[in-house]
Formats: sequence, structure tokens, C-alpha cells
Amino acid sequence: MKGFRRVAAGIAALAWAWAAAAGTPGAAGAAEVGPVPEAVLESGYLTDLAQELYWWYLDEEDLEMRRGGGFRFMARRLAPDLDEGDQSEWAEVRVPAFRLGVVLKRPDYRIEETGAEVRGRHFRMTEVFRLEPGGAPTDGLPGGPWTRVEFGAGEMLRRVRERIGELRFPDPVLTERLHKACRRQMELDVEGRESGDQVIHIAPLSDVANEVWVYIENQCWLMQFSSDREIENPDGWSWEDLRARVWSLRDNTVAALGEMPGSNLAMTMDQAGRALYNCVVLGKRLVVVNPDDPDGEALVREHVWSE
Repeated sequence: MKGFRRVAAGIAALAWAWAAAAGTPGAAGAAEVGPVPEAVLESGYLTDLAQELYWWYLDEEDLEMRRGGGFRFMARRLAPDLDEGDQSEWAEVRVPAFRLGVVLKRPDYRIEETGAEVRGRHFRMTEVFRLEPGGAPTDGLPGGPWTRVEFGAGEMLRRVRERIGELRFPDPVLTERLHKACRRQMELDVEGRESGDQVIHIAPLSDVANEVWVYIENQCWLMQFSSDREIENPDGWSWEDLRARVWSLRDNTVAALGEMPGSNLAMTMDQAGRALYNCVVLGKRLVVVNPDDPDGEALVREHVWSE
């Protein structure tokens, strides 16, 4: 597994932002900004964040090199310009040792067109970015004062490794919703099924990234589903809340994004390797055997590799 991680490493492509609902907020005025939200400073939340960065952006060697020192987080509240009535909270967390920064959002607003309320229970990642070497930790978006949280590197490494035994995957309701979303993305009847074996790999769910990654082996496709609404909560869910992005690993995998300038269909080999690691190595493999008779019952076999 460790060798696979080295091949899959995506550190060189950290400009890859998470495709979240509202993106990075714009700058606010000169109004005073309060302290970082307490929810962001909780040790469990920061462990979840470190685990997400480890699985998607870091390698074993990155954590090993910190074993003899501290594992420091710098966090602050952000102050974006928000629409009237939008009470969403924004924050930023930086991990200077790995030159990584993360923008976080806890949504709380009403959709004007439908009147539906969107309220998040947790802060979710909207963007990951690389810090410039030697850059001051106060540059970037306007925000409140920085709060420093320090862990022993050995303690954080232990916490992250322990989480491998706590993987969560979509329940049957979310799995079916994703199946229909896949078919909708492929412009197929969302209630239909393709006969024969369908092999699907689903990455573990995250507590800090409101998304689901899926690798469809038959199509050689990677798909990312994301939402501003809690993706695991079926209440009030609609198709408009779920965004899907598709990458064809046969046609749109490149060495560098500059090979397909202006295209949002391209994915670098580093990015593809990291996503495949999460879907295939850490993920749950589903083999769905659909009968030729559309009224027949499908046979589903599943396996979680980490077990």
C-alpha cells in the first residue's frame, strides 16, 4: 500500500481546488472580525482535517518527517462579503509544515428562488491551496486574529493512522441516489439499469469535505459529487443540490493541466492516482449484477479493502 501511495502522490498539483458550492469568498470591508469559531479548533475536527489532507495531498514520508517536532495548525475566521441574509461562517486553517492552507465554510442561507434553507452542521472544505515559501501567515483574505493549535507529531500520526479503522461509506439510500445521479449525468433513464456486471469503487466519506468520489470501472470514469447541503442528509434533497463532475481516465488524464488549457475536463496523473487510491485501495468495491429482465432483482456483492 505504501508503494501505491508514492506512485499516487499528488503534491505537485496542489492548485487542484475542491469543487464546492460557493468557492472562495470575496474580501470584506474593514469591519472587525471575531475569533475563529470554536468548532474549527476542536481536536477531533483538526484530526479529521489532517486525515483528509493525508489521504488526498500528503504521503507517509510527509508525516514521518514531522515525528521529531510539533504538528501546528494556524486558524482564523474569514470575513467575506455575503449576500443579505446569508449567515454562513467561513474560516481558514493553515498547516505551515506542509505549506498547505484550507478554506472552510459552514453554510447558513436561504435559496432565493425556492425559499429552501441550507444549513450545515459542520465546517466543510471548499478549497485547498499551497502556501508560498516564506510567506507571512497574515496574507490572503481578510480575517480575524490567528489562533495556534499545537499537537505532538507522534500523537497526530497515531490519530490519523487509527482512523483507517473508522471508515464510513454511503448507506443504501445515498448509494441509490448516487446511482441515479450517475445515470442522470450520462443522460440515461435514472430509474433504469444496465444488464450485466457493473463494478463501482466508492471512496470513504469525509467529515470535513461534503462530497463523494466514485470510480466506475466499466467506464473508466472518476466522478465527484458535491453539495452545499449536507450530502448524507436526505431531507429536502433535490437534483439541483447535487453537483457532479466526471473525468474520463482514458481521454482526459494529462501530465500537467497546461496540456488542456481552459478545460475543466482534464485531471493530472497525480490527481487521478490520488483519487484512485481513495476509491480502490481505501474504498468499497461494489459488483452489481443486473439481470437481463428489467423486473429481475439485482445481485450486489461488496467488499471493503481495508478490512
